[in-house]
Amino acid sequence: MLPKLICLKTGIEPCPAEIVRLYETLANDGTLPLTWKWELGRRSPTPSQSDSESEKEKETEKVDTSGFDFDDEPASVRLTPRRTPGSAGPKGSAKKKTTNFENILASVRRQKKLELREKSKSRRDKK
Repeated sequence: MLPKLICLKTGIEPCPAEIVRLYETLANDGTLPLTWKWELGRRSPTPSQSDSESEKEKETEKVDTSGFDFDDEPASVRLTPRRTPGSAGPKGSAKKKTTNFENILASVRRQKKLELREKSKSRRDKK
């Protein structure tokens, strides 16, 4: 039996009577019955490890007799870039930009001085 569903803004929920019934069943039985079927059916069983080991042995028995000897293993050494001993970190625009409040105030004062100079120059030029 499928429960009646109510569509709310948050999604689809069972009706309140169905919720009460489920809680009562949970309180009495301790579990809820689960009836669910997967539409794709069952998957085949995972092969045992003894089967996979015998397949690996068969693969290793095969030997290439073409006359060439190739190294099938890739290089296991990975080179990572390293910093030179004298470098403290990134340079130029790659540096993390930080500031403090004193630098901000100094910049504001400097801008005000520049604005005052420009105003005084423009007043002199008008006269």
